[in-house]
Amino acid sequence: MASKASVVQRLRNHKFWRERTPREQGLLLTTAATLVLGVIYFALINPALDGRHYWQQLLPQLRVDRAQMQSLAKQLGSAPTASQAVSPKTDRATLERSLADAGIKPASLEVSDELVRLRWADVSFSELTNWLVRMQREQAWSVTEASVNAKESVDRVDATVALRWLRSSP
Repeated sequence: MASKASVVQRLRNHKFWRERTPREQGLLLTTAATLVLGVIYFALINPALDGRHYWQQLLPQLRVDRAQMQSLAKQLGSAPTASQAVSPKTDRATLERSLADAGIKPASLEVSDELVRLRWADVSFSELTNWLVRMQREQAWSVTEASVNAKESVDRVDATVALRWLRSSP
């Protein structure tokens, strides 16, 4: 406290301060105090009040979002586990029906647990790609291997494709 007193004492003894009348000194002190309080308000208090107001407006929406996420988490928790999910063992008849609907009958079709191998000779490339896209979107199959050789005819290829079921991967 001695250092504060000495600073105040030095200010009082300064020539500038001694040359001011008591009224001017009061005005200077009032102005300085007002400036200090203004800086404190605008630098510290006002941003805190603005932030508080912002979060008070945002809080109801955040609560709604939280409730939605909790509801979705409950639904996900009650969803069947991987062991209960649909088996990737697509039967041969289902695949053949899907291929027939697309109009692309394969020369050979091998179905194992999670992998399907198909081979075509002289098939329409556009119909093949459309079928592969549909299988990816609707059945969650992904192409793991593909070998396509173009024929001399437009849009005709020889193709070998291996598909893996995506839902079986962790």
